[in-house]
Amino acid sequence: MPYAAFKTGLSLLLASMLCVVLGSAAAAQASAPFAYKMYVTPEAGPEDPVVERRYTPEFAACQGKAQITRESAQCFEDEFDRQDARLNQAWKAALVRLPKSAHPALLAAQRRWIAKREPFCKTESDGYAGGTIAPVVYSSCRVELTIRRTIWLEGLH
Repeated sequence: MPYAAFKTGLSLLLASMLCVVLGSAAAAQASAPFAYKMYVTPEAGPEDPVVERRYTPEFAACQGKAQITRESAQCFEDEFDRQDARLNQAWKAALVRLPKSAHPALLAAQRRWIAKREPFCKTESDGYAGGTIAPVVYSSCRVELTIRRTIWLEGLH
């Protein structure tokens, strides 16, 4: 086989493979239009100002009074309840904004996110297992993920 024919054949093969790969990525995106990646601010920072602005004044007051780790963890648990209520409001608003045809995919995506949140935060806190800070890391992770998801839901149109 002459080199030119080989090169042309190879180019066609690579182009075909690229189409299959890109097509698969497009198909995956189409089948999961509300795909979402879990992320929390690393312990070393820097803090995300968009997330930080979402914490309530009640949380700041609680943290200002917390003297021991257990109290700090409780501040995060209480903040989780407040942020979860905000998430539920954002959820309802997103359902109003989005066409009904998008609701089943969004519901499936929300269920996947909920199912992944707790294990994700458990993994985040496992690095501190046995230490008193582990419950704080776990609770703060839940709060931050909930804030980030609320922001994400608010951005859906």
